[in-house]
Amino acid sequence: MTNATAGANLYGCAATNSWTLEGNGSGGGGGGGGSSVQNASQLTDLAASSSSSTTLLIGATCSLATPCNVRLGSVTLAFTGSTSATISGGTGTAFIYIDSSGNLTVGHNLTVVCSSGCVAVTGITAFPSDSVPLFTWTATNGTWDTAGGVDRRAFQSTTNVSAGTGLLGTTANDRTTLSIDPTLVGIWAPVPATSSSPCAQGTWSMNASYYYVCVATNSWLRVALTTW
Repeated sequence: MTNATAGANLYGCAATNSWTLEGNGSGGGGGGGGSSVQNASQLTDLAASSSSSTTLLIGATCSLATPCNVRLGSVTLAFTGSTSATISGGTGTAFIYIDSSGNLTVGHNLTVVCSSGCVAVTGITAFPSDSVPLFTWTATNGTWDTAGGVDRRAFQSTTNVSAGTGLLGTTANDRTTLSIDPTLVGIWAPVPATSSSPCAQGTWSMNASYYYVCVATNSWLRVALTTW
């Protein structure tokens, strides 16, 4: 029998009338069920840590056997080694993230250099909107603050897409599709065979001799093209 306080343990039904202890509220292991993770700070992928007053170690657990994976759109990147960021001057905050090209990046307004495996970018005062945030770390007078790291990793995320002027947005089966609004933006069409060829108002076309425009449903006008 295991003594426990209310709300301290998580149990799972592994089979009919058979319960196992999955983990506890502190993220530690329980009997038979192994350990569980309650938040991102308990994970080690691409974590940043202070190895000295001037050096941050990033991704210490990333290896060929245990790569740290990041997805960007339809591409999954595998980081198979650690890297580091060394500071030599400045006071402020460094932003550690994956940029839109898949580079492990340390953005800053400090004096920082990266070892192989990451890039240091100056003039960064916030996470870029198209980046994957990892950590922030503060520095004072050219040294990393001992307790300056803040975990910004999040396995839950979303991108909000809205249609601006000239676009239409439709969502079906968890997929959002953007298309041109033909009432605001003229869409190219093949050169019409006749002035009554099928078309929607605003559609246009051209060849070496004429520019065509659909002025009403199935009604084309054209103007001759000339040089000057």
